[in-house]
Amino acid sequence: MEAARTLVLLGAVLLGAAGASAREVCLGTDMKLTLPSSLDNHYETLKLLYTDCQVVHGNLEITHLHGNPDLSFLQGIVEVQGYVLVAHVSVSLLPLDNLRIIRGSQLYDASYALAVLDNTLGEQGLRTLRLRSLTEILLGVVYIWGNPQLCFPDPQSIDWRDTLDEQNDHARRHRLQPRASECEQLADNTLKHVQLVPLHVGKGAGEKRPRTVRPACRHFNDSGVCKENCPPPTIYDPVTFQTKPNPNKKFNFGATCVKSCPYNYLAMEVACTLVCPRANQEVLIAHPDGDEMQKCEKCEGDCPKMCYGLGMDNLGVMDNHGVTMVTSANVEQFNKCKKIFGSLAFLPQSFEGDPVTNTSGLSLEQLSSFKRLEELTGYLYIDAWPEEWSNLSVFENLQVIRGRMLYKGVFSLAIQNLHVRSLGLRSLRSVSGGLVLVHNNSQLCYTNALPWDGLLHPTQGPHRIVSHNQGAQLCGG
Repeated sequence: MEAARTLVLLGAVLLGAAGASAREVCLGTDMKLTLPSSLDNHYETLKLLYTDCQVVHGNLEITHLHGNPDLSFLQGIVEVQGYVLVAHVSVSLLPLDNLRIIRGSQLYDASYALAVLDNTLGEQGLRTLRLRSLTEILLGVVYIWGNPQLCFPDPQSIDWRDTLDEQNDHARRHRLQPRASECEQLADNTLKHVQLVPLHVGKGAGEKRPRTVRPACRHFNDSGVCKENCPPPTIYDPVTFQTKPNPNKKFNFGATCVKSCPYNYLAMEVACTLVCPRANQEVLIAHPDGDEMQKCEKCEGDCPKMCYGLGMDNLGVMDNHGVTMVTSANVEQFNKCKKIFGSLAFLPQSFEGDPVTNTSGLSLEQLSSFKRLEELTGYLYIDAWPEEWSNLSVFENLQVIRGRMLYKGVFSLAIQNLHVRSLGLRSLRSVSGGLVLVHNNSQLCYTNALPWDGLLHPTQGPHRIVSHNQGAQLCGG
């Protein structure tokens, strides 16, 4: 399954690690160099994703930013579990002052934990990338290329070996651009502020600053203590010579041990997940206090038959850009489904058809397949809809969008560029994970008056972008 279709983002969930201060966690994106669907909203999207975020559970991708935006919301990020990509930005400063650890659990272009590339636009370009606290890159190499205005000490004076984990077998494959000639004119005290070097790298070859930050845990962080494994579900009782439940059991969540899985995650025996593995099914357990816990349980015999959506390797038509969509060729597989494990996406090609494969465009009758749909575990992305259809009432019984998989790692619900006059989502009561985007729908009225606070889970905060729809003055009534 491609990472672009499986990586999810859960906006601002609190990790409840017992005995330790809670750390704000957000799941990163997987867009790589792809242009965002709306450049107008791109800055606001990044701000919503990373404000108050300390641990990025995935990739930190900062791309396609220009002008002079306030990027101070990046200063709180301490750890990135995947890779860091800075590309196609012309802002002068990126303040990643507190970024301490890049784990490299995913690598850009299969090799790079830190990639800084092509950050220039005309005479404007990235000049300062502050990485003053970076002390650990556990896996992957560094790529810095195509940044003509980025000044930093001569690459030969940077000993990246002290930053790379001793077991990082990528350590010898860096690609670093030469120092720009105009940087030679900068004094040493200026380079302390206009730099792209780790905290402990010195100004001359062989000279290093002492580490002042606690190193990353190689395996798991259990309330501030580094461990090879989180506390297991059972322990051995030497009195009875049997195993017994461990009252201190914790779940693996990334590189952290947590007492309970964050909202919207499924609990397995030892870990938190977003998709149950084969031969397992989702089970909802209601507690007397009204809370609900979702978990994966092994099926007794064959699992009940399930409807799979896009991104689940059971269904999916790829266009030239690697985006899956619903088409007339696969829509019948959703017929009479009440719950779809996966996602739904409607793009212009969904309705245009494909003469090469003799596939016609989707019809209203075919879309009636979704009339019984009540729950999506992934996302709903609608970027095209026939002009003669005035609403989205084929989803009138949809109640829950869980957002465990997100469109490009960002959106759980996106409705844009349509001519609908109303949404028709009369049963929708919950949207979890990711961002909600309702943008550029020229006939759609009263979008800001919708009960968003009741739809979005409290842990997400104001994670929605509602813009460029029909103005209130033209809606009447």
